[in-house]
Amino acid sequence: MEIEEKVLKLIKSGKNGILQNELWKKAKIDSSKCSRILAKLEKEGKISREKESEKGVKTYLIKYIEKKEEKPRSFKLLLIGDMFSPCTGCALECEPEKCVLLAEWVYGLEKEG
Repeated sequence: MEIEEKVLKLIKSGKNGILQNELWKKAKIDSSKCSRILAKLEKEGKISREKESEKGVKTYLIKYIEKKEEKPRSFKLLLIGDMFSPCTGCALECEPEKCVLLAEWVYGLEKEG
């Protein structure tokens, strides 16, 4: 296992994160190598580092950043067949009750339903 993966796995294993001065010992690497790995992981947006003090010793609390998968956006509610809602992005200052484009689009809703 690559050392970065091992470090990341150790970080993920802590419910509320892991202290940096514990991490390098558990990963069995020296503190400077651990710092370089953490700097890289932080730059990649995989972890966060917060200043912490344990028994008067300054260290960092390292936390894994969960990536949430973005759901693909659905525009189905704005489409009728292949006709896009005319109000989306419309710059006309009209009254919806009198808008011909909107009336045609709504008529398409009735036909589709």
